[in-house]
Amino acid sequence: MEIKIQISDAVYAQLLNGSKRMRGSIGLVSPKEGNFSAYQCKPMDKKRTFMKLPHGRVSVSDADVRMTLRIEQADYLYPSQVLEQESQLACDYVDMMIETLNA
Repeated sequence: MEIKIQISDAVYAQLLNGSKRMRGSIGLVSPKEGNFSAYQCKPMDKKRTFMKLPHGRVSVSDADVRMTLRIEQADYLYPSQVLEQESQLACDYVDMMIETLNA
C-alpha cells in the first residue's frame, strides 16, 4: 500500500539539511493520504542524575525534579503505603542531590 504524506516546509528543510531521523505522528486524512507532524523534543539535560526505586525512578537536574511510579493494585493491599515509602526515599535522594549541586 502506498500513501501520500504532507509535511511542513520546516520539517522538509530539516530532512534535507540533517542526517537525523525525524520522529512524529501521521494522521490519515483518507486511506491513501496523511499529514506528518514532527514531535518537538527538548535536548536532554547533561547533568541529570537518576535513582532507581522499587516501582519507578527519580531524577534531579539543575532545572527540575522528576519522579515516576507504577504500582500494580493487585500486588498490594494498600498501594498508598508504597507511594508514601517510595516518595520518602525519593525526597531523601533529592535533598542529597540538591545539597551536592549547590556545594
